[in-house]
Amino acid sequence: MMEIQKGSSPRELGDIGVSNDVFESIAATCTRRVAGVAGMETADGLVDSLSKVWGRGDAPRGVKVTTGDDDVSIDLSIILKEGYSIPQVTGRIQREVKSVIEEMTGRAVKAVNILIADVEQAGPAPAPGPGLEEPDE
Repeated sequence: MMEIQKGSSPRELGDIGVSNDVFESIAATCTRRVAGVAGMETADGLVDSLSKVWGRGDAPRGVKVTTGDDDVSIDLSIILKEGYSIPQVTGRIQREVKSVIEEMTGRAVKAVNILIADVEQAGPAPAPGPGLEEPDE
C-alpha cells in the first residue's frame, strides 16, 4: 500500500499529501545524476535497470524512505564507479537529495544515509602477469 504523508503546514483549501514514492523518485533521480554513481542497488542485489523491465510498480530501486511527523529520512544503496572518491560522491549526493526534496516538498530531510553496495570496474580485468597464471594440472 502506498503511504501518503501530509504536509506540515495547513492549507486554506485542504491538506496536501506527498507519497513516499515521490520521495523515492526524487532521491533516485538526484543520486543517478551525481558523477561517480554507476547505479542504484536493490534490496535483493540486482541493479536497478532490471526495475525498468518490471515497470515502476513496487520494484525496489535502492531507496528506502522513512517518514516522521515533520521530517523524512532517506536510505540509499548505490554502486560507485571505480576511481571516484567515496567521501566526495556521497557528500554531493547527500547535499543534492536534501536540497531538492526540501525545495520540492517542503518537508525537512533528517538524514540521507548511503551504503556503497559495490564498485563498478572501469574496464575488463587485467590479464594475469608472470607468475600469476593458473598452474597446469
